[in-house]
Amino acid sequence: MKKLGILLSSFFLVCLAANAFACVGKTLIIGTLNTPNETLLAQMMAVIITERTGTTVNVEFFDTQEQLQEAVTKRDVNIYTENTGRALKQLGMKEEGDAQAVYETVKDAYRNQLHLVMLQPFGELQGSGDDKPSYYVPVVAEGILVDYPALPRVINKLGAVAEDKKFIKVLAGVESGDKPNQVARDFLKKKRFI
Repeated sequence: MKKLGILLSSFFLVCLAANAFACVGKTLIIGTLNTPNETLLAQMMAVIITERTGTTVNVEFFDTQEQLQEAVTKRDVNIYTENTGRALKQLGMKEEGDAQAVYETVKDAYRNQLHLVMLQPFGELQGSGDDKPSYYVPVVAEGILVDYPALPRVINKLGAVAEDKKFIKVLAGVESGDKPNQVARDFLKKKRFI
């Protein structure tokens, strides 16, 4: 009976260890448009994922939304940042309600139609040109969640980060030429996310 207890305890510990390091040794690709805001958010995701899971993360830059979407469709990109207003247009849907209502609509459509999972928004930003509020949201390909079950929990730590007063300051640094990866790392360290 004692041997059975030791055997079960050992098995349990091995399972825990295997789950804790499930992401180690694998590589994720984060796609981003080459804009300061989206680049900074992509780098923040890359840093927090690497630091919290040990997973290698590469950030790839795209010139157009169409190129990024094509890479997502081909499964060349696992994670990216989407603007809910832009996503609504891509889906051919009309905007109804506030930013939260649009987020919920797009989140459901992405999951059901595109097999993409929208996580907690980074925050509300004014839409370009039309001044309608929208969210920037991390989007994860549904299929990778099997191999990376902790990914939503890790990325969701960045929820509402774009609404932080210091985010505007670090974004200004990126816009003026500071390296996005270093800016993201410094910001996350100061906020004690890593």
